[in-house]
Amino acid sequence: MSMTGPLSLKAKFGLGFLLSYTSFELYMHLRTQSIISKRKQAFKAESDKDNDDSGKERFRSVTVAGMFVNPFEEYRPQTAFEFIFVRVMEVFESLYGSWFELHGRVPEGHGKEVEDLLESRAPCLELLRANSTVLQQCISKNDFSTLTGAAQIMSGTNSVLPSIRNQMLLTWLGQSCLLVQMSGINFLTDPILSNRLISEHLGPKRLVKSPMNLEDIKYATNNHLDFVLVSHDHPDHLELDLAGKIGNSASWIVPLGLRKKLARKGIYNVLEMDWWDSVPLREIHPRLANIPDEYEIVCVPAMHWSGRYIIDSNVSLWCSYIIKRNNEPILYHAGDTGYSEELFNQLSKKFGKVFMSLLPIGQYCPSWHQKPRHISPEEALKVAKSISSSYMLGIHWGTFKISSEPILEPKRLLEKLASSIGKSEQYRVPIFGLTYIYDLSAKQEVKV
Repeated sequence: MSMTGPLSLKAKFGLGFLLSYTSFELYMHLRTQSIISKRKQAFKAESDKDNDDSGKERFRSVTVAGMFVNPFEEYRPQTAFEFIFVRVMEVFESLYGSWFELHGRVPEGHGKEVEDLLESRAPCLELLRANSTVLQQCISKNDFSTLTGAAQIMSGTNSVLPSIRNQMLLTWLGQSCLLVQMSGINFLTDPILSNRLISEHLGPKRLVKSPMNLEDIKYATNNHLDFVLVSHDHPDHLELDLAGKIGNSASWIVPLGLRKKLARKGIYNVLEMDWWDSVPLREIHPRLANIPDEYEIVCVPAMHWSGRYIIDSNVSLWCSYIIKRNNEPILYHAGDTGYSEELFNQLSKKFGKVFMSLLPIGQYCPSWHQKPRHISPEEALKVAKSISSSYMLGIHWGTFKISSEPILEPKRLLEKLASSIGKSEQYRVPIFGLTYIYDLSAKQEVKV
């Protein structure tokens, strides 16, 4: 006589769900691998013909069963079980980072050291605002002589600034969020300013308060935040409440599939881009039609994923951006990406030398989960070398404790590795809130 009876209805349902989900994941994996294999063969054949567009075909975006997938051999997709497990891990990582690492409940001196090194500085609000105002006045008069005028002395210093036309100002606000100003044109990347990751009262707490709030950004841009660049739909790269407050006052540039989510916040001034799409900024923002330089934004591939919940996983694309000025790559905003040597070699082949790269250097532990989705400081330097980046700022660390590496480790590792190759001045970790100034004509940093 059998000791086990027939399965209950709940058990049958659970088993059926498990088998269905496992079959679906297996199908997704096999279908993706088939696409990668076919593309790899086609890429080799086209490369033998010295086809410049072969890399674009190799790394075009692709969907399987209505979901975007990664066409990279190095990528390992995560299951729903891994997603849930890692979200639980993030809660404990956040508690540990806030209670122990940050507030000195570890060996004496360590916590104080963390707080000191996460100190925030005051941004150059007046310089940002002055540049924004000059551009607006030039546009209204259709006379850009003030924008392209002679060098000037920065107020309160002996530093000589280039003309506003040739100034690029970068202010890191935490994670991958920066206020970027080029020739008086204002960009906000991967916007998040809140003190918690998920909502005002929920989620990992911010380790360092944002050096600027939305009112500061409005002041610095003289109420002309021109563009918001979103690399992908994750809470630490797109704060939806903040998005609603910015609204249609800025032009939003997002990857495929994200327009619908922004529309639910009443945002319709949106351009969706696919990998390898490019668009001149003057086509997006007519007020820039007569500026002296041709700015262009290019959406390029990244190895990552998107979604906030299991049910919206990978329904929108993820990407990086390159901003070009007169056809020269000025800024590479990576967002989030894992490391694929072939991908970055293709970016180098297509775009050549990049002036400034904003590369993520945190959230790389535990490696078994993070490696396909994020780069470490070592890999960030590999990326910078691959794309021949003149300067690099290591971001996406020290803002939220949501992974296993110690809070300060990304900073220390990058500084150590950059020093070992003689690049300490070019490849470094920015200070929260400090405005960095670069001369786009001389292709160098302006020391202040």
